Amino acid sequence: MAKLVVFSNRDKLLGKLTKLFTGSYAYHVGWLCEEQDKLFDMHLTRRRRVWSDYKNDKTSYIFYDFPLVTYDYLEHMLETDDSIYGVIDYALFALRPIYHLLGKATRNTHGVICSEMCNWDLIRCGYKTPWPVIQGPPSPADFERWVNDRNPNATL
Repeated sequence: MAKLVVFSNRDKLLGKLTKLFTGSYAYHVGWLCEEQDKLFDMHLTRRRRVWSDYKNDKTSYIFYDFPLVTYDYLEHMLETDDSIYGVIDYALFALRPIYHLLGKATRNTHGVICSEMCNWDLIRCGYKTPWPVIQGPPSPADFERWVNDRNPNATL
């Protein structure tokens, strides 16, 4: 079983920027498989890291259980997914209020950001999320709010 990990940091530039544009310090999400001590996330492509070497004492982590997302599934996606990180997609979140003011959805340039990867993983594993795959990606902050509403018993 994998746990969704939400990364936030009030002191880190990414945390401050996401707070400015989204109202939350959550700047990254990924999957943790505690038994194997592995973190799966989106960097330039999907990647797997050793969690105990990767985690940082200055960053806050919130964990959410999603039993249908498994280590085997994440390993399979690591080997088969050819998505690349959406640097421009992430930057477009800064323009999100302007898009919404004009009644438009945030543009998607077809790169994948971390929260979009996790959203796709949840859908592929049988969960229903508010963001269909064809819609623009949720930000890490949107994802955090949705998961908090869905799972109030998260662990720190």
